[in-house]
Amino acid sequence: MTKNLLRLIDRLEGEHVEVLDAVARVRAAVELQEDVALKAALAAGEDALGAALTRHSEVEDVDLFPRIAAMLGEGMVSLFVEEHVRIRALRDQVYERMGQGRADFGGCAELCDLLTDHMTRENQMLFPSARGVLND
Repeated sequence: MTKNLLRLIDRLEGEHVEVLDAVARVRAAVELQEDVALKAALAAGEDALGAALTRHSEVEDVDLFPRIAAMLGEGMVSLFVEEHVRIRALRDQVYERMGQGRADFGGCAELCDLLTDHMTRENQMLFPSARGVLND
């Protein structure tokens, strides 16, 4: 089981790269404050930020976090679960508005900040801590 969890963490970190690449494109368009650029960036990132991001967060919530919560502390893990709810809601809002022909620069900026901060903390704190206890 430990090896499976370690492989899962590796996979999740790899998926972070794809999401953060999409976030970087969206962030650049937000900084330009150009509707067309933002719509193009959201369209280009739709795979990574859409169903793939939903699956990613569900795997973390269902397959990884419950297994490491007892080792790392429920409080540490529950914050990430709560953030997943906010990330998906904000993502859905941004894409819904894009579908209505409106560029949601504020929502996109918040989404970029939240995803970047969330995944950075997973990569730098949560996953290394999980690896540490799994390798002991």
